[in-house]
Amino acid sequence: MPTDDELASALSRALDGAAGLTPEAAHGQLAAGARRAGLRRRRRRRAAVAGALAVLVLGAAGGFASGGHLPFASPAPAAPGPARMSEQRFDELLTQLLPPGKLEPMGRAWTGGRSPHEMGSMLTFDDGAGASMIQITVQYTADPVDRVGCMDAFQVPSDGCDRTVLPDGSVLVVDKLRSQSVADLREWRGVWAAPDGRQVHLTEYNGQPSVPSRPAPPMTEEQLTAAVASPLWAEAFAALTPVAGTPDATVSADAHPSPTSTETANALLDKLAALLPTGTATADRDAAHTRLAVTTDGRRSSLTVVFTPPSQRGLDDLAGLPQRPPTPLEVREPVAGGGTVVVNAFGNGKTATDNLLHWTVTVYYPDGAQLLLNEWNGEQFYDTKTGVPALDLAALKAIALSPAWRA
Repeated sequence: MPTDDELASALSRALDGAAGLTPEAAHGQLAAGARRAGLRRRRRRRAAVAGALAVLVLGAAGGFASGGHLPFASPAPAAPGPARMSEQRFDELLTQLLPPGKLEPMGRAWTGGRSPHEMGSMLTFDDGAGASMIQITVQYTADPVDRVGCMDAFQVPSDGCDRTVLPDGSVLVVDKLRSQSVADLREWRGVWAAPDGRQVHLTEYNGQPSVPSRPAPPMTEEQLTAAVASPLWAEAFAALTPVAGTPDATVSADAHPSPTSTETANALLDKLAALLPTGTATADRDAAHTRLAVTTDGRRSSLTVVFTPPSQRGLDDLAGLPQRPPTPLEVREPVAGGGTVVVNAFGNGKTATDNLLHWTVTVYYPDGAQLLLNEWNGEQFYDTKTGVPALDLAALKAIALSPAWRA
């Protein structure tokens, strides 16, 4: 099975390829999240290795000292880090920013002390109109502030989102999301992010994550905005350590990453349309997500295409493919001239074989390039439906293996 790092890395690379097709694409936000998760895991492992090495070094030093042959000068005392904030004090700050009501921590949800760079908690807030869950995180990050934005309504159901760049370069986001699986459940997310790496994330629900208890979350948009942008959080940031490699505070929050691929979204969609089987009708071209709606014999589906240029990561993916066990319906075949084509179908999860929702073909080229075709029944990516797709896997495979993609 792939490790968490492999999954995060694969997600990051796939979405980076899509993000490169247009500077505005929200795939970049998801790629950043995948990179963030991988970086956090790597930092934890490095810290563990560093701790183990420190024990070995200290043990060796003790041995030298006992023999009277200590070769090291006495180390200077380490500079004290910032004083940690208690959970009680953190909750007191949060209470000052909430409407009148009762705030209660949820179990062992407090994360203060686990990382020098962040603290947060999950709590229940009851203003008398229905208890609701709140998640709050105050953190330092090395992510550029331009990566902070709205969730993509193509990926997640949304009732709207506002993103504002403030005069000091910080960014405010209020995102009003709907649950894909729980009717009437609302998730409102507020984010404040500064160019120097400081971020406050506050998510409120209209009940528990699976059980709505009220029409809307307890805080209004204005209250949510004020809560995440409050200067009171300066006390929490003073108890945290900035992340090494904190982004340049002078970088504009309106700056967008430059495209990482010479292929444009429309060029990819043009190639896709030209390779469709005879009799396939097209409609609803969406360049922001390289999506094309297709219809065959009355069956309507959506297709997305992602092309990732040659890279060392792509070469590593190809070389490591034999070591990764296939999912139940996955079929791998060598490609003439080198490389591998992977054909797959799955439902709600890569191992689900009932109620198929996704049909995919991935080509791993021998030079490290990759092509991914994905088909599903539905308009938005989150709105997948069961049923026979417009194109079967044989047709998708024929499209993916066309030499036109490398022309």
